[in-house]
Amino acid sequence: MKMTAAGLKGLEIRDKRYDVGLDERGLWARVYPSGRIAIQYLYLAGAIRRRITIGHYPEMSIEAIRRAYLREAAVRSEGRDPQVERQENRLRLVQEAEKAKSARTVADLGRQFIQDYSKQRKRPQSAREDERILQKEVIPVIGRLPIERVQRRHLVELLDAVNRRGSPVMANRIRALLSKLFNWAVDRCILEVSPANRLPANKETGRTRVLSDDELKSFWFAIDSLGNEVHQAAVRVLLLTGQRRSEVARMSQEELDGNWWTIPAGRAKNGVAHRVPLSTLSRKNLYEKDRWVFPSQTANHIHPDTLSDLVLEVVGISGIGHCTAHDLRRTVGTFVQREFGSEVMHKVLNHAEDKLTRVYGQYDFDKEKTLALEKWAQHVKRTCFGPKTAQGVHITDPAGR
Repeated sequence: MKMTAAGLKGLEIRDKRYDVGLDERGLWARVYPSGRIAIQYLYLAGAIRRRITIGHYPEMSIEAIRRAYLREAAVRSEGRDPQVERQENRLRLVQEAEKAKSARTVADLGRQFIQDYSKQRKRPQSAREDERILQKEVIPVIGRLPIERVQRRHLVELLDAVNRRGSPVMANRIRALLSKLFNWAVDRCILEVSPANRLPANKETGRTRVLSDDELKSFWFAIDSLGNEVHQAAVRVLLLTGQRRSEVARMSQEELDGNWWTIPAGRAKNGVAHRVPLSTLSRKNLYEKDRWVFPSQTANHIHPDTLSDLVLEVVGISGIGHCTAHDLRRTVGTFVQREFGSEVMHKVLNHAEDKLTRVYGQYDFDKEKTLALEKWAQHVKRTCFGPKTAQGVHITDPAGR
């Protein structure tokens, strides 16, 4: 019988299976009572008659069946046994799957790197950032790859995707972490060669964005549009103190003492404990009902990334130009620099100092920092509510406290 769609569809369905010879040598159609048709190749291997299934019709097209048959027939014409080769291929695939299952993946390597390198040699905040980048940016993309199979192209594609979403600085941070991760694996004889060598880097230019007074006013009132009061308060404190988003997000009650907030060394970016004076307006936005000043719904603190997203949400509501959480910090710093000078600005923002200054300059600048942040709060009041508020007239903040 000629193997055509019409011919196969016209085969009779019987109570028992039966075979029909087709027009290619050794090719048969086996028809089952269910109506299912298996296309099979019959051949002799020595004195043994073999039968292998090529495919099923109509799940497999006539053209695909014929191509598969020709491949198997070619194997047989070369003196090899198609059935034995199929068994060997299946065994090889099973062995490769088992090997891949037991192989160390990028995710495995990342966990070991965090435990044995980042947490041992870096400050806690830096180790947390390494872990965050791995979990958020790297592992979802290449985490399941065995490390021996990671190629440079995998890493370049990962970085290109981050660049395409408009995050060139984050792409550079990922690049640096990947370089350290794979070099560390080479140093420990886990890998022979690092696939992260000479990955392309983006040129970084420092941002200069600061809010004008009109933008500051629009931003402040747009905070009211956030549906959660804790979120509103966190964004206000971020703006009023000028501290880093991670420091504000993780603020705890034990760090507060009256008008002062002390950021412990382990949480400060430069590894130095930092005393932050809290203006009257800042203190009105602190929650005292929980261990965390800005708790999340999971009974933990809000995440720093959440705070960044909230700032962007407020920016969108206010209609001002693009502005990030760090731009708010720069706005505070610029005001303090203009009013009190660069040295006080560095103290307010807790910028890293050179070794000699750290050793010989022990003055705490508490008085100057207090004056600077109180004056900044008065500037925010004057800008948003008018000049009388800066002269001691009490205002109720937008949350009603």
